[in-house]
Amino acid sequence: MLDRLLRDHVLIREKAQVLLHLLDSETMPSRAVLAETRWNLGSLIMQHLAYEDRHLYAKLLHDSRADVRETGRQFHSDLATLFAAYASNAQHWTPDRIAQDWDGFRADARRMTLAMFARIDLEEAELYPLAAGAAIDLKTNFAPTTNWTREAFAIKDAIIQGAHKPIV
Repeated sequence: MLDRLLRDHVLIREKAQVLLHLLDSETMPSRAVLAETRWNLGSLIMQHLAYEDRHLYAKLLHDSRADVRETGRQFHSDLATLFAAYASNAQHWTPDRIAQDWDGFRADARRMTLAMFARIDLEEAELYPLAAGAAIDLKTNFAPTTNWTREAFAIKDAIIQGAHKPIV
């Protein structure tokens, strides 16, 4: 199952690179292209987080070893903070707001993407080896700790609303 999580990371990085490429432009791309790019990345992130939550975090948080639980708790807490920032950012930057402040959006989106890359790197360097070394059974799952579906719909609504209006 770590293979699945690592494959997700590869896909997330690829989709994030597409967004970064759009952010390199001094002029805003079409609302539809930008919304589609943002949602492709966002939906993949949420699918990954839901899977990771059920198959990894829930198990780390319930492990019988205090050190494993504590590491899981810290990683989970940090993820919750990062995800809250991402969700807030995604919901704030509606297509209308992006059109009004393309440079502000570019800076925020780039900052969030780089924070996500740092988080992925940290998971791959520290968390996944811990799970493998601690023999965490990732094939089964626990109940998730977060309602990712609710979050996904709120983010999608913000990203998509007005995405097909022309740029003025």
